[in-house]
Amino acid sequence: MTVMFDIGFSELLLFGVIALIVLGPEKLPQAARTAGQWYAKLRRTVSTLQSEIEAELDLAETRQQMQNELAKIRQTESDMKRELAEMRGSMQKFEQSQNQSLDASHQSITPYDKDHQQNTTSSFIKQEADQ
Repeated sequence: MTVMFDIGFSELLLFGVIALIVLGPEKLPQAARTAGQWYAKLRRTVSTLQSEIEAELDLAETRQQMQNELAKIRQTESDMKRELAEMRGSMQKFEQSQNQSLDASHQSITPYDKDHQQNTTSSFIKQEADQ
């Protein structure tokens, strides 16, 4: 931050002449040194304040970015939970349809099929025992 006063050379010369008349030649160098020290201190203070303000602005910007990223993460989490719930529902529907298909296939077996299946199994067991 640069502070510029609209002071020309003639105004500075006038200021110097007035300071020389008021302070005298003995006190003028000490007054100029003191004024220079105050000016340097003022510049350091302004610079420090400027740095602190910039740091606060950076911190606020970083905080805003973190909040935006956190909101994105939360949105992604809710999307994933929703998709997981949908998948669970689909899995349950699939399981129910498979169970119904199995139940239907078991019910469609006729008594002849059951007898034939038992006879086949029994004859297989007998053949195994004979060997």
